[in-house]
Amino acid sequence: MFGNKKENKEMKIVDKDVGLAEDTFEFLKHAVADESHCLGNFNSTGEESHLLDLESARKLRTDVLDEFSHKLDAQKWCRVKHICGKAMTIQEICTRHLSVGDLEMAKKYGERHKNLYLEFIKILGFDEKNISFDSSA
Repeated sequence: MFGNKKENKEMKIVDKDVGLAEDTFEFLKHAVADESHCLGNFNSTGEESHLLDLESARKLRTDVLDEFSHKLDAQKWCRVKHICGKAMTIQEICTRHLSVGDLEMAKKYGERHKNLYLEFIKILGFDEKNISFDSSA
């Protein structure tokens, strides 16, 4: 529609694809946050349906994390989960600082978020020598 670019399916997912890692990082951040909201909703309302939502949210997050990081040992798998949870909270705090015009604090939290992302890709085995920016996604 917007040109003659042919899709290169071989390039959709490549080894050490930083684009895929970033997309997965963002998904996992939100998935962990959804789990927290489900539990928070149960705690504030007492409605058991929120516990069922929690189990569903946890299953989706676990499935995606398993598929993405199947080569990680249990400790690294768990660290990835916790790093994503921290990153989502850091993002929320950064946004709150921005909403009141505190750019300096927002920058601090933005830097912390970046460091968590770098820790995430390091655990996955990315480094300056093997990272790939090749992707047609």
